[in-house]
This record gives sequence, structure tokens and C-alpha cells, in this order.
Amino acid sequence: MLISLFPSISPLVICCSVVLAVGIACLLRHVLMRENEDEISHTGTGKISRRLGSFERYFSIIASGYSTCYLNTVLLLESKVKLDPGHLKTALLMLSERFALLRMRITVDNVFQQCFEEMEDPQSLEFQTRMDIDSENWMSAFNEHINCAPFNTEKGPLWRVTLLRETTESEGEGILYKNALLFTFHHIICDARSVFEFKNKLLQFLGSLYNGKAMKVETLAFRPTLERMTLNLTKPNILERLLIPLLVGCSKLSAMIRKPKMANLYLLKFPPNVRDSLAQTTHAIPRRLTKEQTMALVSCCKANGCTVHGAITAATHLAMKQIIEPEQTEQKPPLLFDSNYTVDIRQQCEPKLGREEFGLYAMFDALQIEVKGTEEFWDFSRTCTNKVHRKIDSGEHMNFLKLIQCVNLPSLWNLFCSETKHGQRKELFNLTNLGVLSIDQEGKSPYKFAGAYFAVQSAKFPFITGNEIFTINDQLYWTVEYSPEIITRSRAQDFVDLSLRILMDACIS
Repeated sequence: MLISLFPSISPLVICCSVVLAVGIACLLRHVLMRENEDEISHTGTGKISRRLGSFERYFSIIASGYSTCYLNTVLLLESKVKLDPGHLKTALLMLSERFALLRMRITVDNVFQQCFEEMEDPQSLEFQTRMDIDSENWMSAFNEHINCAPFNTEKGPLWRVTLLRETTESEGEGILYKNALLFTFHHIICDARSVFEFKNKLLQFLGSLYNGKAMKVETLAFRPTLERMTLNLTKPNILERLLIPLLVGCSKLSAMIRKPKMANLYLLKFPPNVRDSLAQTTHAIPRRLTKEQTMALVSCCKANGCTVHGAITAATHLAMKQIIEPEQTEQKPPLLFDSNYTVDIRQQCEPKLGREEFGLYAMFDALQIEVKGTEEFWDFSRTCTNKVHRKIDSGEHMNFLKLIQCVNLPSLWNLFCSETKHGQRKELFNLTNLGVLSIDQEGKSPYKFAGAYFAVQSAKFPFITGNEIFTINDQLYWTVEYSPEIITRSRAQDFVDLSLRILMDACIS
């Protein structure tokens, strides 16, 4: 199953490299003897601290030198009262008090291991108000945020906030105030679901501050590493510690001795605009369904025995098939599409974690599906649903956590970058579907939720487009991330619009 992580690997190279197993085993003896040293401790000044886990170190490596893999989101608000920037800053500090990772910076200990450590000033905020862009034009500021400057990780904080200029419009005899808040988070401190829990709490705190209510902030526990909390599922055994580095070594050897061969079906059809397939920037395309369209989609999925994620998986695969191979006939052989999907593993941690936890608890896995383009939509949706469920039930989505505990992380990332650069990675897109969420759905806050979009700075990742999908307060929101060096804006728009049209047409028919 782990071989799929390395598309350039050759069976011949594997056979030839088996003789290296004994030598690799010797090199791994220090790994076998090593115990995790990720206990939470306190510094001499009383600051909480712990070493980064392998998963966190991997994202730290990805983000080093450029702002790849930052999480970006916009929160749109409407209210009959002005948003008080002072209240906003206070609410943000309350969130920092609640979630320990918002108070962290990254330091290096005396044996050169990266650590989380509370900032010198735990109430530090990276907050700005932009008067040059108003809330109606949030999209231009959002794209800037996606490609923002790197964080000062040694100083912290590892997140930033921008408030755009408030706009107004007449609403009956009153005034409607519109605000847009932009957030960027280092992926090392949170996943997408955490971001939306953050937003939900933000509106609660803002409402309490506006109404003058005293509110005690509950500080959640600072958790151990993901590897520690999933030890029973992801601790590699001796055989895995021997074989996984061997597979990685084989893939490196294959990359050195073989001429790189393009394997990505999209890039074979549409060569990139740059000399290699390594993107530099990320842009976003926002889309959303109405409440009526969203409820129709949910009802149709239930009636046809599939999940909404299964239907979206089917629609995106059919859309990509039409883009790569517009002519659809029964005589043509199916195309084998590779993609990624994400899985929330909070409930697989020990102890089990609730939705309110803020941290990095999302794992990803690869998916391969044959696409003819002539499939009956709901049959195909059930196939996609069942395939994802089988993979999750088998625990395959945990394989990456095993992998990164057995190999040199910078070397692994360099290998992935090399394969991406030459178009050897086959992934066509990534699908992150957070499912059903709510943000102040009861309307207790004077600041009403008016929309949200989410995007990952995904330049240098192997997939052609990233797709961030969630349903908030009965409306489905969909953001497509793309890099103009790899795919044109018009074709990225065609992809998401065609996917949505396939979904809606299936609900009507």
C-alpha cells in the first residue's frame, strides 16, 4: 500500500535493493532504540513546551523558506451594529487563551530538536486593519493572504488576522454593516476543522462582549503529538521500520538512474506554463450553493444510498474526464484517476477528541478510480462512497503517519518535490470535505454569519487543483485552489463549474 506513495519506483530496483536490507537495518538501530520524547514540559520561565512530532516536523519542513501549506480563510459578517475593532482584538485574545497552540512559537532545544514553546508575550497578536480594501472586495485581499509572507516562527504567533474596511448598505429604515475577516494559520498548529471551530467561538465571544456579558474562558488542554495519541494504530513494527526506508531508498535510486517520465494525466494533456511542474503561487476560486440546492443534494444522496462526499468525488472525476478526454464513448478504455482525500482522525486518537479541539488532526490518503465518462451518476457515486469507506475501514489513511516515523523527513520531502517537478506524481486533485458545520446558527450573536471560504497555500504540492468543501448553516461552500503556472484560471473554473453542474443535473433528473 505504501508503494503508491512512490510512483517512480521500479520492481527491478526493489529486487536489486533487497541486498541492502541488512545495511539499512544497521543504520536503523538508533531508530529502533529511540523512544518518543514529546512529553509536555515547562521551561525555566514557566512556559509550556513540547517537541514537535514527526507529522508536525514534516509540515514545518514544507513551510520552511516559503509560505506553502498555510491555511487561509475569510469570514464574512453582516450586522445591524458596527464591528468594534477593540472587541475583535479582545475576542481574539480570548481565543488565544482557550487554544494553547495560538500562543506558540517554534524553538530549538539543546539537542537541536524543534519544539513548541509559548511566546514570551502570550498576548501577542499579528493583527492589522486594511483601509485600502473594503469588505465587498475581499477576494483580492484573500489571494494576497494565500500568498503571504512567511511567519516569524521563532518569535510567533503562528497565525495572523486582517480586518478589511467595513461597508454599509441600506436595509429598510436601518443600515446593514458588512465586514470581512481574513485569517492565516500555519498548518503546523491546526487543520481545517479547527479553523471553523475557531470562527464559531469567535462569534460567541464577540456577541458576549457586545452584550456586556462576563464570560469565563475555558482553556483546553495542550495535547501530546499526534503520533503519541495514535500510538496503537501508527507505531511502526520492526518489519515496517526495515521495509519503509528500503522503499524510499529504492525510489530515490530509481529517480537517479532513470530519465524522468511524465505520469500525470492532466499535464500530459496540458503541459504546464513553466519549465517544470513545480508551482510558485496559489489562487482561489470561490463557489457556493443556495440552501435549496444544498438540501436537494443532501436529499438525493440519501435517496440514492451514497454520501455527499461520494457524490462530489464522482462529479469531480467525471468533470476531469471531460476536460482531459472530451469524447466519451463506450469503446474507449477507462482512465485511471489518482486523487487524495482527507480524513478527520479525532475519534481515532486516545483519548478520543471532540470537535472543539484545536490542532492538527487530519490525515490524507490516496484514491484510485477508473472513469469511463459514461457511468450512471448515482451508481458511480455509490462506487466512490464504498471505495472511500473501505479504505478508511482498512486504516490505510494512517499509513503516512507510519512512513514519516521511519524515514528522514527532509529527504522524503525533496523526493516528493522532485517527482512533482517532473510530473511524476499522478494526483489530479485533492478533496477536503469537512461535512456539516455550524457557525452561530441560532443567531445569538449580533454579527451574523454571511459566508466563508477556505484555501490552502498549495504551491509545490503534486495535485492540479485543491478543493476545500464544507456545508455551513445549510449552505455548501466550495473553494478551488490552483496555481496559474500549472492550470489556467479559466480551466480551473471550468472544472469546478462542471463538477457543480453534474451534481445539480443529477439531482434534477
